[in-house]
Amino acid sequence: MASSAGTAVAASYGMNAQADDHPDTWIHEDRLTVESHDQTSMGWLQYEGDNGKIRTVDGHVNGTDGDAKITYRADRLEAEPLGQFPRYTGEENNTYTWLNTSQWSSTTGVSVTDSDGKTAGGVPSIEIATDGSFSSGTTGNAEYTLGSPITSDVEKLYLQSILNVDSLESGAVVDVQVRDGDGDYVNATISSSATATAEDVVTNQTANGVIYQRQLGQFAVQGTGDGSLDAVETVRVEIRDGDATVTLTGLNVQKKSRWDFGEERVLDTSTDDDGDYTGEIVRERPLGGEINMSSLQGLDEAFEDATVHKLTYLNVQYRLQDKPSAVSISFEDADNYPGFPKRLSLTWERSIPAAYDLSHGDMELRHRQTFMSDRYIQLRYAEGVGDTDPSDVSEDSWIDVTNSLGEEDQVLTADSTVQPDTNYVVEFDVKLLADQHTTLSQVTQSAGGFWGSNGGGSSNPFMSLYNWVAGGVVGLLTMIGIRKKGA
Repeated sequence: MASSAGTAVAASYGMNAQADDHPDTWIHEDRLTVESHDQTSMGWLQYEGDNGKIRTVDGHVNGTDGDAKITYRADRLEAEPLGQFPRYTGEENNTYTWLNTSQWSSTTGVSVTDSDGKTAGGVPSIEIATDGSFSSGTTGNAEYTLGSPITSDVEKLYLQSILNVDSLESGAVVDVQVRDGDGDYVNATISSSATATAEDVVTNQTANGVIYQRQLGQFAVQGTGDGSLDAVETVRVEIRDGDATVTLTGLNVQKKSRWDFGEERVLDTSTDDDGDYTGEIVRERPLGGEINMSSLQGLDEAFEDATVHKLTYLNVQYRLQDKPSAVSISFEDADNYPGFPKRLSLTWERSIPAAYDLSHGDMELRHRQTFMSDRYIQLRYAEGVGDTDPSDVSEDSWIDVTNSLGEEDQVLTADSTVQPDTNYVVEFDVKLLADQHTTLSQVTQSAGGFWGSNGGGSSNPFMSLYNWVAGGVVGLLTMIGIRKKGA
């Protein structure tokens, strides 16, 4: 890698990234997915490298227009509380758990199987499925019986579940029932003919990451008992009138409060501005799907030690200033260009990391034109150059895009098929006026040396006071993203 000219320390960047004329050049990635994000040991943009050590992606999460920077699915959350039902006083090893398939019983045509890892590696789950023989009039069930009934404050307890509806035949109905010992029960339904937003409906379609939480006292009691649900003795999943397959990753009927699955960025309907967004705590998800958030900080306290599998960062930018050691910057006299006292000459070498625990989306090499076209002496790039020094890259390997420049402030996509683990070199040469040189040559602190602008787990969205002093106000602005967003 070329050294960064004028860089005083490894974490500084040899140019003012906040300047209006800063030559914004970056690789844009729509979705970067980390296979497993352990909140106890990982920060923002961190992943486990192929050697088992924690590594950090040198990049900036630009997010969406609504400021969603990450997304995940509830069925890919690995957290002990999701499997800790029932929970008994004095129990240390949680021997009793609904995840133990041997503690379930089922009728003919219904199976209960261990499906650990089905939704994501490391996530425990069970699958409840019919055998393909169910049709109108056919009924079967799988039932979990608690080792000891729960009899205290039953109406205050919540039926909580995280599940995937893998298949649901037309006409098939899946009922999730909480039952006492004398024939009474309450019922939450999965049916394609139901209304998804109804309070007693889990979902009305096949879906992944469905979240359902409702207090038992809010249900109408059904059954043949005394008309009162006075205990939690069994949880029954009943399937009738068609085949269905359901995968459970979370189940509880013992808590008096709901789990929080993060603060999702949603359109703010209380204003007249179509572009206003707000945060909304996710406690139910009848249609499943990804939850888009600014950070993981809104997750329930019960999930503070959880591992979020397949955590995806949205609209990642690999910018010049995110890896200062990859940039060589020099301000040279422009004797051959009358009226322009200085030239900015820049070389950027960058390779996007590839690893078993990283999945890349679509990537593009982009440049924002911050000067008029006639100011550019040259803008070119080369790909797949390996360890070749930029000065030794053959002329026929360069792709010159100078003639593709247009109006000032337009974004040029130089390469729309950027690949990970491939070395790219960009060379940039432009004529500067005296005030542009003065502004651009102010050395700033790079945001790349810190946690991202919004973090999850142990990450911190703001600089420490020490780094603020070291980097200066410009560095702080870079960190929290006040500067205009790239496309």
